[in-house]
Amino acid sequence: MPVFRSVLRPLLARTTAVSLLGLCLASPPASAQDAPAQRRPGEILDLQRGETLSPNDLYERLQRQQLILIGEQHDNPEHHAVESLLLEALVTPGSHAVLEMLTPNLPLADLGVTTSKDELEAALRDGTRGWNWDSYGHIYYQILQQGGKLVSGNLSGEEIQAIYRGEDDNLPQGELDSRAAIDDEVRRRTAEVIGEQHCNDIPAERLERMVEIQLARDARMANRLESYRGPKQAVLLSGSYHARKDTGVPMHLKDGASAVLLLVPVENDGKVAGAQEVLSPAVADYIWFTSATEAKDYCSERAAASSAKATATTE
Repeated sequence: MPVFRSVLRPLLARTTAVSLLGLCLASPPASAQDAPAQRRPGEILDLQRGETLSPNDLYERLQRQQLILIGEQHDNPEHHAVESLLLEALVTPGSHAVLEMLTPNLPLADLGVTTSKDELEAALRDGTRGWNWDSYGHIYYQILQQGGKLVSGNLSGEEIQAIYRGEDDNLPQGELDSRAAIDDEVRRRTAEVIGEQHCNDIPAERLERMVEIQLARDARMANRLESYRGPKQAVLLSGSYHARKDTGVPMHLKDGASAVLLLVPVENDGKVAGAQEVLSPAVADYIWFTSATEAKDYCSERAAASSAKATATTE
């Protein structure tokens, strides 16, 4: 049994029936530009050509590219299931998979097709504590089983601290130059997104440093991808904002064959958050719609916890 099917079954079991239908059946031809505002899980759009695709159509188009960037929502299990399908189609012996979840200090060179699940977990789990092992362990294993190589896409903790202190001269010069070339509008938009993710409660100086760290991660992932541009495909798995053409890794890539695929959740009413912005060929080449996870209001939870703490302190 192909490895992806054994790891994919429990994940797909948690997705909706309509999503499974969309994953397995071809969609009728349609125009992405003239498409309705409501979408359905499993639907795939080619934003460059204005077409609706079947999964096999998508695989064929991606296989023509040297570099493939896949942007996910980290806590959406259906995104990890779709990624397993994509990796099954794209990773072949000698391929390289660059992952945002992996840092340079991990023993990736020691891992290969003969690595067992237990050996993989022993090698990587402690070093990837910020990432849910149940979500990503099977993805690492699948890549290795298909003959692919795992490549770190993230910065080390030491590098992040150096950027935060403004002492990042030891980073590769190409990454520094690439980051410096990013225009003010992209920096402003990135600051806005980071601020919203942190409940708009970050001092300006700290926010500026966090933007630099975000951009440095983009430059690092692009550097890693470019290192493996060649006859074998290189695939990036990262958060959606990192993968976007207008804000992330693609801005640091050299000219050449590459494609951006974003996994985008659809609410129960068929609506897509930020649809007018996301459904643009300036943002991505392809969109694969999935079911949405339950939205959590972290800022309200944080405010409630702070209020409860203050009340307890005064009593």
